[in-house]
Amino acid sequence: MDLLSIIVPVIVSAILTALMVPLIIRLSLKKKLCDTVDERTVHSGEVPRLGGSAFILSVLVALVVAVLMSDSEEIRCCLTVWSGWVQYWALIAAALIIYFSGIWDDIRHMGYKMKFVFQLLSALLIVVVGNFWLNDLCGLFGIGALSPWVGKPLSVLLVVYIINAFNLIDGIDGLASALGFIATAVIGAVFLMTGQHIMAVLSFALAVSLAVFFCFNKFGSTRNHTKIFMGDGGSQTMGLIIAFLVIFMSMRKGGEAYSAVQWPVVAFCLIIIPCFDAVRVMAGRIRRGVNPFLPDQTHIHHKLLRMGCSATRTLVTIVLLDVALVVLNIVLAVADIGLDSRVKINLILALDLLIWWGVLRRLKS
Repeated sequence: MDLLSIIVPVIVSAILTALMVPLIIRLSLKKKLCDTVDERTVHSGEVPRLGGSAFILSVLVALVVAVLMSDSEEIRCCLTVWSGWVQYWALIAAALIIYFSGIWDDIRHMGYKMKFVFQLLSALLIVVVGNFWLNDLCGLFGIGALSPWVGKPLSVLLVVYIINAFNLIDGIDGLASALGFIATAVIGAVFLMTGQHIMAVLSFALAVSLAVFFCFNKFGSTRNHTKIFMGDGGSQTMGLIIAFLVIFMSMRKGGEAYSAVQWPVVAFCLIIIPCFDAVRVMAGRIRRGVNPFLPDQTHIHHKLLRMGCSATRTLVTIVLLDVALVVLNIVLAVADIGLDSRVKINLILALDLLIWWGVLRRLKS
């Protein structure tokens, strides 16, 4: 697969998103499908909330273009990994389920229990039917290869967890899309370097779609009807695709040896802030005797806003922290520091937790 077969589909994804978002804004305003202003919102005016509708179509079209531009041998190789075509149909079906359920929630407000059912169904399709699951922890917590009886349930939980982590972090303009862009851009670069070109197209197509959406979300205006929110349909679809990419990147395929790069560390560090923040928020709600699935104002962006930071400064602060953690984790993962890989992976996790604890202590002061 030549470079043009990657660049063209990615450009197509960006153009489609740029064309679709204004159409979605007009339709949403016409049908009154706008976000309501309440005590949790940090905006004013009518803002359409179906921006994520542009993601899945743009990404799917980009993948079709990539497949059509690829040589038949590579397509055959890519589509016959382990279980063949069925695993990719399972992935598409999972994305469509989470997308339509999210759109329904944006329009009709679905209860959290029903949302969880659709998330679980999507995760089961990816893991059980698609056969994409975390089969090796590479020494994390002293654990190596995982049996399907452990790896598959763990992977289902991880998919549901990552979906909710990105859904929960979507609290101020540009935050979820910026964090999603960083994750998918780096994952795409890794897939490109390792020769997994179709997966690189999937990653980059979502990355550019998120970048285009970010411009509307962050810099758009309610006055001239150019502002739009991602909505649950967008945040959950983005979370599902990123969960799949993270698990696929972390999997050991066939008889491949352990990677000196520690791909599981690199993969999961890319979503470290949404995941760490979700755990902290859920744990805090449980400790206070509050339903962990009901919304509140205890996320990291809410803390920064209460400290007097503007929405833009809050966004920049969290994005810079995310970039710093990603760079630190990748440097430590690839560096030869004379430690056994199984020891290093646990030290990296310990360092991440220590940094996160330090950040939270700073936010409390």
